[in-house]
Amino acid sequence: MEPSPRPSRSSSSASRRSNLSLDLSNLPPPVLPTAPTNTLLFTNLNDVAVFLPENLQTIRDLITQTAPIHAFAPLKSFRRIVISFFDEQAAIAVRQIWDAEHILGQQLKVYFGQHTSVTARDEHLALPDAGKLFFISPPPSPPHDWEMRLEDAPNKLVHAEDLAEALAKLHHRPGPFDSTSPVTPPDSALPGRTRSRSSTLIYKPNEQSTMPAVFVEDMTDEPEVEELSPVDSSKPIMAHTSRPPVELMSDA
Repeated sequence: MEPSPRPSRSSSSASRRSNLSLDLSNLPPPVLPTAPTNTLLFTNLNDVAVFLPENLQTIRDLITQTAPIHAFAPLKSFRRIVISFFDEQAAIAVRQIWDAEHILGQQLKVYFGQHTSVTARDEHLALPDAGKLFFISPPPSPPHDWEMRLEDAPNKLVHAEDLAEALAKLHHRPGPFDSTSPVTPPDSALPGRTRSRSSTLIYKPNEQSTMPAVFVEDMTDEPEVEELSPVDSSKPIMAHTSRPPVELMSDA
């Protein structure tokens, strides 16, 4: 039998290369450069002397030569300076000049920050919902067009309709008292108790008026004066129970 021919090295290496593949699904997404904004972050300012007033004024004057500054905020605790401009082109021009520069021996790193609004806006709190003004304490201020006016004095000529109707239906007619009734008559005085019958005139109508007069009668009871019994005067002695021994408590 003739031996079968062996495959060449070139064909085997080609087959191996065809079987190799790279899985790129686990790679993180590429980091895109930050979009330009009108705000720059001057970082890596580790020397505290940079934040002295005279040094900050020098840095601000040099930046102003390139573009006008909208806001200049040095943050000493974060070792950085936040600077905003009126447009993005000014921020791009300043970054091209100041990025990688050296300030007091430290290499400066400049990045774009979040966009800063340069338009003026109302920073006052908005008014709450009109339906919820009742729950606010203290109550809110009156409306803008509200005018203060002097209120009228209390009405002294007529009474309220419900009060006049109740007073018109009020009649007091003492009826005959039954001696066999167990109820004590209201006019009988109890021993040791007196009742004051003083009355105060609240409203007295004119003679030509048909309105009733209003009186307030004081029915307050005076304090009772009773003799104390000698038996009640003696108070019982509160005897204290002795504490049991600790040994018994531990055994229990």
